[in-house]
Order: sequence, then structure tokens, then C-alpha cells
Amino acid sequence: MRSRKGFTLIELMIVIAIIGILAAIAIPNFRKARQQARQKACFANQRVVMGAVEMYNMDSNKMLGTYDEGKLVSGKYLKSSIVPAEKDCTLSESGDLSKEGVIQCNNHGTIESPIELQ
Repeated sequence: MRSRKGFTLIELMIVIAIIGILAAIAIPNFRKARQQARQKACFANQRVVMGAVEMYNMDSNKMLGTYDEGKLVSGKYLKSSIVPAEKDCTLSESGDLSKEGVIQCNNHGTIESPIELQ
């Protein structure tokens, strides 16, 4: 009888095929999870800014109707400037913030009406 000292070619090919199938399944899931995490970080930024605007409006005689990060930082309503969740993720106001306006993102939408992830 011969003793085997290694793997045959077919055994190696089967293992590589299985690893390839598992990677093909896992990679899209990781990508989607990363996009969802960035979207949630952007929504958290929106909540922080809306809270800062509300505090500014309660403390000030003049209501802040537009998103002005400089006023919020200089008034100590924000500790520092908001770090965007992605490179091209910018926050802006939609409507008058002193009334029914909300903070929105050009990539992710608003908390109430998010843009669908692709």
C-alpha cells in the first residue's frame, strides 16, 4: 500500500470552488452593511444638528431658519463641525427650520424619508 503525502488536484479544486462561492455570497452583504452603517451615521448627524438648532432657537430671541453650522459651533450648540459620513455627504435644510423644516442629506435623504440604498 502507498501512503498519501498530499492533496490531489481535484481536492484542491473543490476547496477553491467552495471558497469562491462563499466569497461571492459574502462580499455583497458586507458592501450593503457598510452602506447601511454610513446611512445611519448620516441620520445621527442630522439628529444632532436638529437638536442643536432647537436649542439655539429656544435660547435665542431670533429663530435660526437656515442651517448655519458656524453659528451653532460658535454658540457652543455643537462641540465641533459635523464630520460627514461619506466624502460627498452634505447636510442642508429643507424648509424653514424655525417651523416645519428638516435637515437633509444629498445622498441619504431625511430621517423620515430616506433615499433607497443601491
